[in-house]
Amino acid sequence: MAHMVFGNPITEETLKGMPEYLNKTTTTITDKAHMALIMKNVAEAQAFEYMESLKKEMCDCDGVITLGSIYNATGGTITYSVKHDFSGKLAAPSTYPAKIENGQYAVFKHEETSGKNPGSCGAVVYWGTNKDDKACDWMFSWSNPTSEDNKVFTEIAEHGHYKANYNDCTWDDVHEKLSNSGTTSAFEWKGCDSSMTSTPSDDVKLRVLVCATATLDIAKA
Repeated sequence: MAHMVFGNPITEETLKGMPEYLNKTTTTITDKAHMALIMKNVAEAQAFEYMESLKKEMCDCDGVITLGSIYNATGGTITYSVKHDFSGKLAAPSTYPAKIENGQYAVFKHEETSGKNPGSCGAVVYWGTNKDDKACDWMFSWSNPTSEDNKVFTEIAEHGHYKANYNDCTWDDVHEKLSNSGTTSAFEWKGCDSSMTSTPSDDVKLRVLVCATATLDIAKA
């Protein structure tokens, strides 16, 4: 199991072992995405248990911490593309995993750093494919300031829309939309869905838990 990735991948082989798929000759990406949503709670329990253990290690932290999780229910693998830090940075030894398989949760920790921009505010992008096998980007962003309400914002675009260049104007647009968002966010684009929810923590240093989900639009399959 990759570092900070939880849950068993839900693949075509997984579905073949289930009674409802025994007589089905082929399985689709939608079938796999649908099963990932059904079995989400299994991986979620493992991921959240790990997040609770991380919270216990934060008693000596000086700045704001954001704990985040990303669940993949796209029916296929999603692959890390780019990140962007508006303030703060990914906390060591946390990573954005290179790949998150269908049916898996990834957990990350983002922390405040000293400097002119306080708080924890960032974005991460993963790319995968929709039902038409077209590549697209799922973008998840969060704002966890030291003195204001936390916010999240997500959207989906064509693959390559979000650049590694920190000065690209796309990130200015993301930050503006994030600033005008709230504690939940959802987006639909070309048969793909994304959603985010932020939950304040009782721990003033932790401030917020961020839960994000990437999936296909099962309802319109």
